[in-house]
Amino acid sequence: MNNLKHLVSKQKRRLQEEGFDLDMTYIKHNIVAMGFPSEKIEGLYRNKLEDVVKFLNIRHPGHYRVYNLCSEQFYDPAKFQGRVALFPFDDHNAPPFELITPFCEDMDEWLNKDDKN
Repeated sequence: MNNLKHLVSKQKRRLQEEGFDLDMTYIKHNIVAMGFPSEKIEGLYRNKLEDVVKFLNIRHPGHYRVYNLCSEQFYDPAKFQGRVALFPFDDHNAPPFELITPFCEDMDEWLNKDDKN
C-alpha cells in the first residue's frame, strides 16, 4: 500500500524514518506540515490518522497541537487528545485574510506556553 501513497505524493517530500512513511515535513524542529490525516479508505493513500497520532505521541509526547486547515474534511479532535485548533479554508486556496491573524496568534500562544511545544 505504500506504493499507492507514493504515487499520490508524486515528487513531494515524505517523512520516512523509524518505521513511519508520512506525507509530512518539518518546517522547524517544532513545526510540522502534513497532509490531512485520514481514516478508512482514504487512509490507504493518505496519512493514516492512527499513524499520525502514534508519530506525534512518540516524537512530541504531550507537546503538540494539530491545526486543521481543511474546510472539506474533519476528524474527531479527541483522537489527538483534544489538541486540535480549527482554522478551515478551502483546499488549494489562500486562507481568508480574517483567519491569518487569529491563526498566528494561536500558534504563537501555543509555542510560547512551553519550551517543549
